[in-house]
Amino acid sequence: MLKSPKQQVAYIIISTLLAGFSLGSIINFTDPFTASKITHGFFYLSLFIFSLGIFTTIGLLIRKWFNPALFVINLNNSFRQALLISLLIIASFLLLANKLLFWWVEASLALFLIFLEAFLNLKV
Repeated sequence: MLKSPKQQVAYIIISTLLAGFSLGSIINFTDPFTASKITHGFFYLSLFIFSLGIFTTIGLLIRKWFNPALFVINLNNSFRQALLISLLIIASFLLLANKLLFWWVEASLALFLIFLEAFLNLKV
């Protein structure tokens, strides 16, 4: 287990860089029309990890700028919100690949994730 949240952030940044390299390699060296389902799976997995790391890091930096004292709570909140945004991105790409992406589907998916975030933030 990691000792400090700063080590966790370092591992998040390293995994984001590796996922970005993987995503760039898949985009540059494969043809999406002839690629197998495994290649598509690796594309979506690397896109998910890359967007998760990017949005976690951006959210943590913004939160640290506004309130630098609450680092662990900020890390948890940033990771949770980045997870929801990454799920929205992956679902959008999957819907787009299957030609099912319409504005009302995307809006309902975004509203569902916003209400889920609001539910998770309730202090009962």
